[in-house]
Amino acid sequence: MNVKFIVKVSIILLSIGSMHVLANDRIKYQEISSAEKPASDDWIYLQVMLGNLETDNQAVITDPDSGEKAYSDFPSLPFGGIQAQIPVTHQWYEFGYETGAYIAWKNDSFAFVANNNQAVLALKNELFMLEIHGGVFAALAPTSRFRMYVGAGPVFAYGHASNNDDEGAANLPANNGANIHIDLNKSENDVAFGYYGRAGIEYFTRTGFSFGAGVRHINYELDFGQVAGEIEFDDNLYFITLGQRFKVY
Repeated sequence: MNVKFIVKVSIILLSIGSMHVLANDRIKYQEISSAEKPASDDWIYLQVMLGNLETDNQAVITDPDSGEKAYSDFPSLPFGGIQAQIPVTHQWYEFGYETGAYIAWKNDSFAFVANNNQAVLALKNELFMLEIHGGVFAALAPTSRFRMYVGAGPVFAYGHASNNDDEGAANLPANNGANIHIDLNKSENDVAFGYYGRAGIEYFTRTGFSFGAGVRHINYELDFGQVAGEIEFDDNLYFITLGQRFKVY
């Protein structure tokens, strides 16, 4: 269901973006209907991306009074989003700007373990994340059918975490020999700035439609306090893409 949700949102966002651009009388877009790149030497790439973040990092809750910590393994997180690349140079070597947005949403259990390895509390958490990024890219396109690219730049991240598990109250770590406070039935928001880097490949059909795959590295930190702890993201996101090459005239 998470994948279906992300696909629907990604398609809606891509549709809204396309409608906004088409409303501008000064710039028009047309799908490529041949195997060649646009003769105008002006085009952009649009992609819908789906991926999964696998991380070995942990969520860490630190009690503000006692200083004691509790740790929880962070689950894998599905991501989806849209990406646009605007070349400045063309033909076999491309250089330009890129921008895009990613979202992730998941319900999962966070099992926090204190330093004494005896204090365990499993909480049902709902986690939502939004990333907005922009940067530069470079690509090699030796033919009109095949393309390899790399990109990097800053990223702005927003996160929302909430738990609604009343049953965990009787099993708080404080009852098991640790002095750690965890907020139940509450939510927490956080924002952060970081950076990303990505690399991928694309194959284009005769109509300009593309499919591809790649890897994206993110680095930033979100702190959800006593609700879900502090989470540091320094991991790789593996993704697949579906896209279209448009010419601008």
